Amino acid sequence: MVSPDICPFYGKNDDYCDVGCEYISPHDVKMIIRYCCGRHAQCSKYLELADRFNGELPQMS
Repeated sequence: MVSPDICPFYGKNDDYCDVGCEYISPHDVKMIIRYCCGRHAQCSKYLELADRFNGELPQMS
């Protein structure tokens, strides 16, 4: 079960949101701290993905 405080797209798949996948750059670290943990509703990438999938997570590996 995923914590509601963690972005549901975090670390799932490079095709959706690459933050948290494989190599984590210094920019990714800033994004993780700023948005992925607790404030993902303010992240433009999260809003784009949530709109695209209408609240349902796609099957991600």
